[in-house]
Amino acid sequence: MKMYVRCAPEARRDRSTDRWAPYTRQVSQPSKRPSTSEDPRPTPGRKRSEASRLAILAATRELIGQQGYEKLSIGGIAARAGVGKDTIYRWWPSKGMVVADAVMEEAQPFHLAAPPRTGSVDKDVRTWAHALARDFVDPVRADRIRAVTSAASEDPATAERLYERFTQVQRTGFIDRLRVAAEAGEVRPDADFGAVADAILGSLMYWVTARRTDLSIESVDSLLDVLLRGLRAEPVTGS
Repeated sequence: MKMYVRCAPEARRDRSTDRWAPYTRQVSQPSKRPSTSEDPRPTPGRKRSEASRLAILAATRELIGQQGYEKLSIGGIAARAGVGKDTIYRWWPSKGMVVADAVMEEAQPFHLAAPPRTGSVDKDVRTWAHALARDFVDPVRADRIRAVTSAASEDPATAERLYERFTQVQRTGFIDRLRVAAEAGEVRPDADFGAVADAILGSLMYWVTARRTDLSIESVDSLLDVLLRGLRAEPVTGS
């Protein structure tokens, strides 16, 4: 950028008027450095926001265990987390959505791995189902499962969030494992793998939400015995 300044000491003589008059001289002015998004300076506001978000999720998990979903409130979460209610609504539109994220983002998340592929579909499915059952029988996680399913029953958006982040992940991994088993000739290729996945996941959810006390590895194995036997059976043909 250029600008003009008057410089009195460097005057010149105006021949038309025979007078001395100041003249203008061009000087360069340093241009401003263009702003960039890669600012190396720290952004304390963002750090504070993330700290508040994590405090809200932690407070939600604590209150779920202490008072359950029904008595949980945005005001109670805000008070426990040390933030205002507006801060919570800045990230979540409802109590149910806060609960969904709090449950799914805990420090030790639920078992989300797909069944292993050791070459034995029976062994792999049991390993996967046993890991899920251990999560579901844990008292703390059982409370959180009941809370998030209650939230999902009240709010379609929360139900969709739960499906995308938990049910769909588990269901897809299980179905993929059965497809591999079908290609290897271990199970019937015409079986409804989605129905089998729903039977296992639905049974586990029922055990928890109904507060059944008989969920165990043995009870899970009894269910798997029936389902895996059906997968191996020859398809029924008409006479």
